[in-house]
Amino acid sequence: MATNASTWFYVEPEHRPYFLEERVNHTFWSNRITAVSFDTISAESPFRMEGQWYDAPVSIEWVPNEYFILTAVPRDNTDQLIVGVKEILGFAPTISYTNEQGNVIAEWYTKAADARIQAVQNKPAYRNIKLYKK
Repeated sequence: MATNASTWFYVEPEHRPYFLEERVNHTFWSNRITAVSFDTISAESPFRMEGQWYDAPVSIEWVPNEYFILTAVPRDNTDQLIVGVKEILGFAPTISYTNEQGNVIAEWYTKAADARIQAVQNKPAYRNIKLYKK
């Protein structure tokens, strides 16, 4: 199945878990992120998937054409995963940070990015905040 983010992020995808898993997993795999596999947690917006990336938990959440959030356990190659998602979505993340649980969060926004940046920056528990160029 040839697929890309235009079939599930830039338009409303089918609300069927299997189809979401097929589209998202194949998109990641075709972008050389082969060590990941997602299962659908929510087939309604906001869509949510959880899985494993190199045997560590990873999750994604998105509202089509509004935002995409990647949550991963920090690893030496977490930046590579963020760059891979950047290539999948076709634009740089808005912000990334480490949350209270020690997870790395990277967020992409097509709308309301400034409000989200301010919310993250105003939360003292978030560390390693990084803003990306638009």
